[in-house]
Amino acid sequence: MLKGISNILFENRFYIAFYFSVVSHITIIIYSFNNSDSVYQRVLCGPSWIYALEDEKQLSFEMSLGKNNGESGAESSTEDPNEGEEEGEGEGKEGFSKGKYKGSQWEELVQNLEGTSNLRKQFRNDYDQINENSGVADSYIKRHRDFEDIIIKDVLPTLKNIRDPFKVDIESAEDNLFLHKERNRIIEEFRKGEESTQPITMKLSKEGDLPPRSPLSMPKEDRTKYLDRTLKQKKEKQLDEFISKFMGYDPNKGDLNLFVRDLYYENLQRLAYPFSNDMSYFAIDYFQENLNKEDFLRQMMAALSSQLGTNTGTEILFTIENIYYIQGKALEQYFRVREYLKHSTPEQKQTLRYETLRQVEAKYKKLLLEKKITNVIEAEEAYAKKRLDILDTLIKNTPNHYRERDGLFEKAKLLWEFGQWKQDPELQSDALKYFYKIPKVPKNGDFLNQNAFDSIELLLREAGDPIDVSSLSEQTKNQIEYILRTRLEEAMTKKKQREDRLLWPKNK
Repeated sequence: MLKGISNILFENRFYIAFYFSVVSHITIIIYSFNNSDSVYQRVLCGPSWIYALEDEKQLSFEMSLGKNNGESGAESSTEDPNEGEEEGEGEGKEGFSKGKYKGSQWEELVQNLEGTSNLRKQFRNDYDQINENSGVADSYIKRHRDFEDIIIKDVLPTLKNIRDPFKVDIESAEDNLFLHKERNRIIEEFRKGEESTQPITMKLSKEGDLPPRSPLSMPKEDRTKYLDRTLKQKKEKQLDEFISKFMGYDPNKGDLNLFVRDLYYENLQRLAYPFSNDMSYFAIDYFQENLNKEDFLRQMMAALSSQLGTNTGTEILFTIENIYYIQGKALEQYFRVREYLKHSTPEQKQTLRYETLRQVEAKYKKLLLEKKITNVIEAEEAYAKKRLDILDTLIKNTPNHYRERDGLFEKAKLLWEFGQWKQDPELQSDALKYFYKIPKVPKNGDFLNQNAFDSIELLLREAGDPIDVSSLSEQTKNQIEYILRTRLEEAMTKKKQREDRLLWPKNK
């Protein structure tokens, strides 16, 4: 009998070997795919992270902060990363397959990447009509500018949701961050010409499993040294490093809240300087600085979903409100750009600045119509309402009145200026009500507007503390307007001096 089995095995040895070969290869393939680090590679039978989540009720959501090809600062190379590279027919750059994005939400992004890859070869990037007496350093005037990113990425990231309640923005923040990182991943892969970028990953864990957070101890002197050292780095690199190193500390105790504030106002919020009568220079620089805030906005909005109601969450809200203020000003630049494009000369149309602004103007035209924003007045009103919503969220959620006085001051200031702009005395009367609330709030945290408020409070006291703005004289109203307009002059002067010293030194 054994001899018969042996004969059968011998006669069918080829088929048996083939069977075991097929089974072993399938097993190896399934194992390799299921143990891949990438959530973008095809996975047979599904990766382990999609299973056994039903019993986890309270989950924290985390996204890895891999290096993205995001906004660039002054330290970027002056060389065009796309120069000297040819695209393969139908496939974009060699090693990048654009076919898989056809019909997806990223198809237009890939088309724009292709369309801008030779932008610097097709248009002139010269420096004419420079005002020699502008006082702006030559190192700033001839800084590297991310013309391609100004077109491809989002210089007006707040526009899409400008009509939505801020509560909805917070709820959708994590999804928006995921899409933001996915977009940056595709951009990086296209420009590298290979599909080897570290993928975005998601990590779910029970809230109770997270380790206790310790307070961050980092006094102002140490924070300043850190920020001075990292100022020249790309802004997305600064932010990724900051989040990975510091955002795990206690959001209520210690210095994390102050560090978030300093990071934004000292390093990520930068000044744009006019140095020519040709407005296209300033428009490009203003869009550049707004582009550089996109990553911070996405990252911190996602962080806010877990930080709301903490000291750090309050500081995040102050920075986001400031971003919306600057975004409103960027939209004003957008409408000025429209007029510039209409009256540009044939020579101007050959410049890289003109072509960049032309494509930005075309990019947002349809979205602005959808949002019913057709001029500066409608833009100002939309952004003022959103900023009021953000400040209301801040005042309502700040813990133990932490910096509530600043929140009330900022809301009063916004109502006063908006009422003045609209010639609406009712809005300015509402502003007076919020000014009167400030002394009644317990002191907790900094009151950065203390000096300005003291001056306004004195003026109102001399006027008899009226509740109706019509009771104020024109002189008093003008004095209040002047105080509000100049309250940051000293801080802006110091900011300019620091940027000139560290970023834009003048040639000796």
